[in-house]
Amino acid sequence: MPNGVGPQGLGPGDYVLLFVACGMATIPLSVMVLKLFTGPSWSERLDKALSWSMTGWILGVMIFYAGMVLLERQRPCEMQRTNQITQACKDYFDSLPR
Repeated sequence: MPNGVGPQGLGPGDYVLLFVACGMATIPLSVMVLKLFTGPSWSERLDKALSWSMTGWILGVMIFYAGMVLLERQRPCEMQRTNQITQACKDYFDSLPR
């Protein structure tokens, strides 16, 4: 095992460092710092902009996922690399000898 990581795993401080290192905490921390140093009207505009951008991001991810599933389902059964296969492919795979 790496030095410093034992059977007990990571502590809470280690998780915070991991999130910061991975960039998962940089946007929320930046927003909190901006709210702290700016006025309330700017903070409200920032909240509205972030809520609309997150809504757009989530909708975009859902549309992208649906498009990728549709494209994947058009491939031959042997070439599909997803668990979202059609019933015809499930029947085909079940009919193969094991």
